[in-house]
Amino acid sequence: MLNGHDVDATAVGAGEIQSHVILGLNPGLINSSGYSWTGDYVTVTGDLCADLLSNIASEQRAKVVYQYLYRQINDKKVKETIDFLLNREEAHNAIFREAFNRVQDPGSNKDFGVTKDSRIYFDLSTPSPSNAFGNTTANPVSFNNPNG
Repeated sequence: MLNGHDVDATAVGAGEIQSHVILGLNPGLINSSGYSWTGDYVTVTGDLCADLLSNIASEQRAKVVYQYLYRQINDKKVKETIDFLLNREEAHNAIFREAFNRVQDPGSNKDFGVTKDSRIYFDLSTPSPSNAFGNTTANPVSFNNPNG
């Protein structure tokens, strides 16, 4: 006799009986590969700006994967599901961007370790106009010292 907590094996789809036996009616705290959820999935630096930027980047990476899948699939229902997921990722991205734009005090990294020297800009990308292989008279790379 079945009660509210038993699993009817004949009503469970193939391959799913193990999760019902192990979890019963409880949610499985596992990722899509079946590995248990751990605190390793949470990345917190202690700096609000860094954490928000990390979340924005994660949402953007997810969007790229969904867009890649969307272009390869012809099934209408699967495309609708991916479209839903894409919209959800964009909504999350917009919320994190808005939060990032509203942060007034960045937290732990507020001017920590910042010196005058760290604000000097070096242009190491633009070669001297007359520079060529073997030309040892080329002018050295210039830099802009905002403090000078």
